[in-house]
Amino acid sequence: MHLYTVIITAGPTREWLDPVRFISNPASGKTGWHLAQIAKKQFQKVIYICGPVHSPYDKVEGAINISVETTEEMHDAVHSSLEDSCLLFMTAAPADFYYPFCGENKIKKNEFFNSEKLKVSLELEPTVDILKSIIPRASQLSNFYRIGFSAETHNISEGSSQKLKAKELDLICANQVYRDFTGFGDNPNTIFLLDRNGKQTTFGLCSKEQLAYLLLEYTTSNLLLRETPPVR
Repeated sequence: MHLYTVIITAGPTREWLDPVRFISNPASGKTGWHLAQIAKKQFQKVIYICGPVHSPYDKVEGAINISVETTEEMHDAVHSSLEDSCLLFMTAAPADFYYPFCGENKIKKNEFFNSEKLKVSLELEPTVDILKSIIPRASQLSNFYRIGFSAETHNISEGSSQKLKAKELDLICANQVYRDFTGFGDNPNTIFLLDRNGKQTTFGLCSKEQLAYLLLEYTTSNLLLRETPPVR
C-alpha cells in the first residue's frame, strides 16, 4: 500500500448562462472513475472530486467523494484537498469560459438576438485555470506530483508539450477528440503521455479501464518509485 494520497478530478463542469442553460462538454467521468477504483486498492487515501456525470461514475465507494458543479467549485475542492505526499490526477474537463452576467431569470430568445442580424452574442470570460493556480502552492508541498490531461483536436504532441511546461506538470496525458469519433464519452481510447524529462509513451487503443490501470502503473513506476518513500 503506497503511503500517498491520490486526488482525482473527473467529469465536466457547468457554467450557467441563466437558470436553464449552461456551457459544458460531453466528458463522461469514466477515466477518472476507473482510475479511482484502481487507486483505492493501492493507496491509503483517494479523494474523488467529480462534476455532474451519470451514475455510477459520480461516486467511488471507499473514496472521499466531493461533488462539484462549476469550475470555481472544482478549484476550491482541489486546493482544500492538497497535502504533502500526494498525486493529483486532473482528468476532469472543466469548462474554459463562463458567462459573468448570469441572473435569476431565464433570458428570452429576443433578448439574446440582435434584431437586425439575428445572431447570438455572448460576452464570456475565462474560468480559473486550476492547474496553473496550484503552481505557487506546489513549492510548499513535499512529494507532490501533478498529472494533467489534455483533449486535443490536432497537433497533439505540440499542444501537450506546451501545456506541460506552462502548468509545470510532472506528466501530461493527451487524447485526440472528435465529436463523432473518439475521445469524450467513448470507451475505447488512446492516450499520449509526455513527462517532464521529454519521455513519450502511447497507450491504446484499449478500454478506459485498461488505460487507467496502465496510467497508474506508469505513474507509480516513473514518479513514486524514483523518490524516497514518504514517512507518516
